[in-house]
Amino acid sequence: MDENNDEIEIKREPEVVSQKKVNKLAEAKALIEASQEQVAKVDSEIAECKVGVSEAAKNFAIAKETFNEETFNNCETLLESAGFDYTTFEEADGFELAVDSSDDELFSVRDLSSGRFTGLMLAIIVALITVGAWVCLAMSKLGIDANSINLENATSQINPILTWIGGDMISANGNMTAGALILGFSALIMGWLAYAIRINLKGTKNLRVAQETFDKSTEYCMTQEDCQREMKKVDAHLREVTEEITNLDTVLNEQASVLKRIIHVEGVYDDEKIYHPSSKKVMRETEKIMRASEHLLSTAITEDKKLNFQSVQALNTARGIYAEYLSRIYD
Repeated sequence: MDENNDEIEIKREPEVVSQKKVNKLAEAKALIEASQEQVAKVDSEIAECKVGVSEAAKNFAIAKETFNEETFNNCETLLESAGFDYTTFEEADGFELAVDSSDDELFSVRDLSSGRFTGLMLAIIVALITVGAWVCLAMSKLGIDANSINLENATSQINPILTWIGGDMISANGNMTAGALILGFSALIMGWLAYAIRINLKGTKNLRVAQETFDKSTEYCMTQEDCQREMKKVDAHLREVTEEITNLDTVLNEQASVLKRIIHVEGVYDDEKIYHPSSKKVMRETEKIMRASEHLLSTAITEDKKLNFQSVQALNTARGIYAEYLSRIYD
């Protein structure tokens, strides 16, 4: 993974928000879309990092198991045959290999309701109330008893009500058509006002919620960016450790071959056996390489789900041992 090119780009508020006056619903929608886009992007990148770390951890585990069960055990057995006491050190802390992926902090961006449906329902209700208010007022002025109206006389009762609304209420010549128009227009205007107020209030609320959501999503993305950086560190470290295991495996296999030759030529250790100084040097060198290898493979890769500095030090020590071994051969 390329740490330099995978930086998460946190989006800023879309241009629509900073343009000249646009409706609040459009602003809120743009902010929500921006939030959804940046959260989806960072979650996708985190998922990709997890795959990389998982693969690196798998390769590390395989290399570690092979090294310990074959090469390391073989060298330990050969040293024992040569009477060289190699003591495996006890781990001070438990081995940990876990990264902080912030699964408990996953952020979800919800779509906003425009309020149009509820606004329409409210407009219908207000329009009906307006019509009802007109009718009740007219009936009150005309002295019409609501209980006296039925299906048979409804038409004859409605006519005077519309006439009153159409002009009689202001002592003008009443007109049923004018009354119907006044009734319809007043209901329409009141319904439209109710709808407009509802949409405006909902738009204001949506814009506030969308802005809060955008701010939270930006903060979430920044947190996930830090998490991603740490995961990349662990991923890179795992790959480097796995590579170093291969190097140490090659070195120890060579040491094992020399130890086999020593035991074959000089014999298995007994109380009277004294090995040649050069043979003892090979044993000490083998012990040194084994010790560095064991320390590297036994040190926790992570601590509190962060890259463990002790593991980095163990890797540097192992690299130094390997470099020292190569210098003895080629210098």
